[in-house]
Amino acid sequence: MSRPSQRDFGAQENLDQEIASLLKAIEQEKVPDRLTKLAIELQNALIQKRRCKLES
Repeated sequence: MSRPSQRDFGAQENLDQEIASLLKAIEQEKVPDRLTKLAIELQNALIQKRRCKLES
C-alpha cells in the first residue's frame, strides 16, 4: 500500500473545504413551500403503500 503524498493531502483538504462551503450554502437556503408539500405527500404515499403490503 502506498503512502499518500503531500499533494494528496492538499487535494483532500481542498475537497473538504469545498464540501463545507456547499453544506453551509445548503443550510442557508430556504426550502420552497411546494417542495415541503411534495415531500409530505410522498411520505404519506409511502406510509399508505407500506400499510397495504402489511395487510396483504
